[in-house]
Amino acid sequence: MMLALDAHRHHPQPFTEAELRPYRDAEVPDSQKEVIHRRKVMRAARSTTKRSGLLRQLEERYAA
Repeated sequence: MMLALDAHRHHPQPFTEAELRPYRDAEVPDSQKEVIHRRKVMRAARSTTKRSGLLRQLEERYAA
């Protein structure tokens, strides 16, 4: 997801290893890290087995 999702529009053939090499040490942006975290929380909230643990964790976080 760090590369542009529509990169194939400007690059008709598959990317080569040499073309991707400069991106190997790229940092994930903070906004993307937050999105990933929110997705994990929302998946746990939808899960009937993980929901109680999530609620307990949130109560402990906001009670402090």
